[in-house]
Amino acid sequence: MRKICCPESYTEPEHIYRIAKSKGMDFVTITDHNTIQGALEIAHLPGAFVSVELTSYFPENGCKIHVVALNITEAVYRDLMGLRKNVYELAVFLREHGIVHFIAHPLYDMDDRLDADMVEKMLLLFDVVEVRNGARAARYNSLTREIVASLGRSQYEDLREKHGDRAEWSARWHKSMVGGSDDHSGFFVARAFTSVSPAATVNDFLAAVMNGNSRADGEDGDALTLAHTIYGIAYRFYAEKVKSRMNRSMPFVNLLLNRCFQTDEKMGVAQKIEFFVRRNIPDLYRNDGGSFEQLLNQEARRLLTDKDMLATMNAEDRNRKIFMITSCLANRMIYRYTNKLLQTPLQDGIVPFLQSLGTLGVIHALASPYYVAYYHQHRSKPLMQNLAKNLGLAAGEMIEKTALFTDTLHEINGVAMTIKRLVKTAKTRGVELTVFTAEEKGCQTIDGVRTFPSIGDFSLPEYPELKLHFPPILDVIDAFEKGGFTKIHVSTPGTMGLLGLAVAKLLDIPITATYHTDIPQYVGSLTNDLFLENTAWSFIIWFYNQMDEVMVPSKSTHDQLVERGLAPEKVRPLPRWVDVETFTPARRNPELWCSFGINCEIKFLYVGRVSKEKNLALLADAFMDVIDAGFESGLVIVGDGPFRDELGKKLSGYPVLFTGFRQGEELAEIDGRRVVGDLVIRAHPGRLQPA
Repeated sequence: MRKICCPESYTEPEHIYRIAKSKGMDFVTITDHNTIQGALEIAHLPGAFVSVELTSYFPENGCKIHVVALNITEAVYRDLMGLRKNVYELAVFLREHGIVHFIAHPLYDMDDRLDADMVEKMLLLFDVVEVRNGARAARYNSLTREIVASLGRSQYEDLREKHGDRAEWSARWHKSMVGGSDDHSGFFVARAFTSVSPAATVNDFLAAVMNGNSRADGEDGDALTLAHTIYGIAYRFYAEKVKSRMNRSMPFVNLLLNRCFQTDEKMGVAQKIEFFVRRNIPDLYRNDGGSFEQLLNQEARRLLTDKDMLATMNAEDRNRKIFMITSCLANRMIYRYTNKLLQTPLQDGIVPFLQSLGTLGVIHALASPYYVAYYHQHRSKPLMQNLAKNLGLAAGEMIEKTALFTDTLHEINGVAMTIKRLVKTAKTRGVELTVFTAEEKGCQTIDGVRTFPSIGDFSLPEYPELKLHFPPILDVIDAFEKGGFTKIHVSTPGTMGLLGLAVAKLLDIPITATYHTDIPQYVGSLTNDLFLENTAWSFIIWFYNQMDEVMVPSKSTHDQLVERGLAPEKVRPLPRWVDVETFTPARRNPELWCSFGINCEIKFLYVGRVSKEKNLALLADAFMDVIDAGFESGLVIVGDGPFRDELGKKLSGYPVLFTGFRQGEELAEIDGRRVVGDLVIRAHPGRLQPA
């Protein structure tokens, strides 16, 4: 924002004061960064006083911190600005002049230089610590409070000895606790605050803070709070600089923005008429050009005419309302341009491809406040662990919770069946496992599965039955954050798998994966295009090399992936199993084959999806050779798929039975393990193996 000359806040000081007082604040101050202009504007109002948030530094490594000085004069402010570059000199001045001050958000690493030693030095320098910051997540605020509350005399002396007995260190081991909103947008004034016993004046209030009789009250922050603070500032910058030029081109977008940020702007009669016509007769204003602004306005109109969506939004608080609107618009726009990108013919040249790619970048930039906020709320995990260890905190370990990202779950295939078995096993063993997936149906959470409504879907021209659903990106990240998950496992490298990888990198979460399906070979079988097959290999190896660990079903798969470029130290074997409760000789039915009209002694049985990549043409050729050689036998094919008709034509005139799709008891009875002399063929691309 600074790079485009955007201020850190557009909120008028008197507006801040009015909101704070309306929410029950007895005393109000504004702590802008390195300036007191805002505080001076309200200094004449009852209960207001002048303060500043100083950017200071540890000279030994340049670590940036924020120190808040309360109830100061303009002369003192000028002195503080001259001392702020060295935190030791600043702390001594504040203490010697009796200025009430505190260290703000001590666990927030602003320049990648904060470590456990710097935090310990803050405890030695400052007698008052902010333990509830209205823009920071509960995990940071809670740990800060625990650190301050657990600090004892002997431990404090140990810290003094560890870091050298400097004159700058405070002699006081018992620290006071305060809270503050850290609000830059005007949305969250008084979200967090400092309370003391009844105080008649500002001086009484600040004396209670210095004597350790204060407490930090209010609410913790979260990613949405931080993101919407950024959006609030950006919106006011946009309204001041460019909005007047875009009112007519994007009326629905502007209406949504006004609803989100509750501006006082009113529409005139002409604008209301135009808005009514645009909403109810959109064809009058439709432009086939399909520019970014037009598409965005179309999506905003779509949202404003969705009564169910609007009813849901109206029931939510401001944070959730803004999130729902932004998420809906971003998801739709990302899907539209991703789909456009994938449908761009290569023969059209590189320019259309780059245009779509560039627009996708713009959309992600518009959603970037959320990415930034989620990232910042997950920083400093090693720092927090080191602090807890160094200070001997008895903080309980986080509950291990795994989110499994998959593109397939409700379909009938080996991957989906394996995942369902994992969910069942995890539940019986008390393992915290939740499956994240997307489909066309509504959002639901049942039996360890969180299903998100798909924004749209993609399918391969050669395989229309196989669809990849486009998940609501921000909604998935938000659900993951709220769920407190500590690990990610990816089962498929599709849209959900890519999102799982993005979440892991964004939030610094460990990630593992399973390699279930030989996708490059499928691509080769379906397209007969060596270039596409090699492109698929490049993607697969890149994707799985991002993982901390990759589980593979066999030694041959291990060797194939390593040969293609997957780091060998990442690969682990995945134990397989057979459901012996379902597929058991106890389900033997001697009359089964007769009921199908098959009386031959030798029967070949194939169970699986009837598709080209399963190499069923090889099975057909082999069976035809057996029959042509004079052997009496039959072939039973259980399953269905896009290769069914072509395979039927190929085997026309031969003793073949297509049973169609079977599951549950029917499949258990028909499985050839119960009948002596049967050969079960299990589907695997490129080769047939007796099971």
